Amino acid sequence: MLEGFRKNSNSIVVKTLLFLLIASFAAWGIGDMLRPATTGSSVATVGGVEISAQEVYRDFQREMARMRQLTGDQAVNDNLSMAIGGSVVDRAVNRTLLAVSANDMDVAISDELVRKSIHETEMFQDNGKFSRPRFEQVMFSNQLNEAQYIELVRDDLSREQIISVLVSGATMPEQVAKDLYKHRQEKRSADVVLIKKTDVGELPAPSDADVRKYYDENIKNFMAPEYRKLTLLHITPGDVAENIDVPLENIEDAFAERQGDFKKPARRTVDQIVFSTEDEAKAAAAKLAAGKEFSALSSDVLSLGDVTKEELPEELREATFALSAGSASAPIKSLLGWHIVRVSAVTQAVNPSFEEVRDQLRNALATEMAGEELFGISNDVEDAMGGGATIEEAAKTAGFDLMVIEAADKSGSNTEGTPIKALFNQATILEEAFKLDMNAEPAMKDDGNGGYFMVRVDGVTQSKARSFETVKEVAKTIVADNQKSNAAKTKAEELLKKVKGGTSLMVAAKEASFEVKSEAGFTRFNAPLPQDVVKALFAAKVGETASGETQEGHVIAVLRDIKSMEGTQDQNQINELRRSMANGVSTDLQGQFVNALRTRYQVKVDRGTMNRLFVQEQQ
Repeated sequence: MLEGFRKNSNSIVVKTLLFLLIASFAAWGIGDMLRPATTGSSVATVGGVEISAQEVYRDFQREMARMRQLTGDQAVNDNLSMAIGGSVVDRAVNRTLLAVSANDMDVAISDELVRKSIHETEMFQDNGKFSRPRFEQVMFSNQLNEAQYIELVRDDLSREQIISVLVSGATMPEQVAKDLYKHRQEKRSADVVLIKKTDVGELPAPSDADVRKYYDENIKNFMAPEYRKLTLLHITPGDVAENIDVPLENIEDAFAERQGDFKKPARRTVDQIVFSTEDEAKAAAAKLAAGKEFSALSSDVLSLGDVTKEELPEELREATFALSAGSASAPIKSLLGWHIVRVSAVTQAVNPSFEEVRDQLRNALATEMAGEELFGISNDVEDAMGGGATIEEAAKTAGFDLMVIEAADKSGSNTEGTPIKALFNQATILEEAFKLDMNAEPAMKDDGNGGYFMVRVDGVTQSKARSFETVKEVAKTIVADNQKSNAAKTKAEELLKKVKGGTSLMVAAKEASFEVKSEAGFTRFNAPLPQDVVKALFAAKVGETASGETQEGHVIAVLRDIKSMEGTQDQNQINELRRSMANGVSTDLQGQFVNALRTRYQVKVDRGTMNRLFVQEQQ
């Protein structure tokens, strides 16, 4: 199908750009098309179609690498790791939903459409025309053959066809964009006086009567939550995993199966310059040897980033990975020209031995095996309860200790507001605990994290007002702050009255020893003023006033200038705004469509596999 495509130019600019794209290809991915299918366990199924755990994990590793770049290679905690992994799984599920629906709707993509798409892919072009050598190099670098890639493109086009029909009406009238542009870009300028609470001087301390009055009138702000006394039996995989006997043979088999998960390839941080001729490259190498800085050799130094050997074109691999940190190569010939590469950092490969990861593997296998044992234990406890045993007796028979929690609120905190360790991040347990009646017979429940629990409510303390004595100091601080705020408001009202009476803000403020500040050219969205003041100023005429409260005190503003956008519209910004609004509508439509597909096709996500991939693999 592709034999009719031929390379027609040798532009060094295009070659250089292409080299960067190829080198980054494995790290970025191109719409997930250039990753060969993998086999093994699945992390999810969509309408019976499996989503490979290995494929998802590769995407996850890429996201984690980006996260570490952003955070300076700091450790990523389990919660963030699971959040990133969950996002990766969601994207994979959404892609698969579209593919399954396309198949069910008999969406057909012709060979000509596939050919046209490949032909128009810039990555495979040289001077605007398809280049077979370039295409074949990309295929080789990503371990794909032509037939595989064609099918991947066909699948991607089928998804695009569904989406294109769905969002074909997602347009935005130009007048709507113009009106929104004018609304957003309209500006105001105002003279402003801020009367701070700290400017009102020392005020008498609030009296006990004033504090008590505030407490009585705002009693709802001093309510203690409902607390419950709980007896909890919570059995987690970790409770039984350490006592599970994992045969050495199983650990060795797991090492053989998962060895690749522990390996980390060697990496190099690489910059490179591509020259059109060997003579140019040799001349640059000579300058480099004479002490010239690499960055001074050319204005076209390209950073390839932190790459593995396999992420480089074959011609550069050996020479690049033979370099030490800070050194540069001799000229290297490739399909794209003559290269000089420099390595600025070296990361050695990690290939741990069996003994180095034996304990980690044993713990992972024990945790996996714990699920079955926990299920058996939970059944034994339920059977004991069904036979008339109390939760205390059933727990003792099963060999587990109960936890008695004297007081817990719905957030899992005690009466001091401190989180209770046994209830931390245990939403399912808390929901059950606050749903049950007191002394109701407990039932064994799944905690949503691979464990089981049983909870009994032994006592309920209803929500009630905290006593005045326990919150007196808090209330006193609030009353004192309110007094200062009221004093600032009074001064602001006096100043505002003078301005409305004809005195200029500048004069009135000077007489009261307040500073006038000019706020020029602000919009509705970037004004350094309270929102109610901004709203009033945008509804006011020049010379009119607005006032409002801030955290610091009270502000008075006099509108000085109005700048509308009539006749001064930026058509490029309007067009961009129109596109942005249309894209927003398109995104909403796609989201609604995917949600509808989730109700049509059964989506199953293996939380256990997710936990192993996204948490245990990070340990």
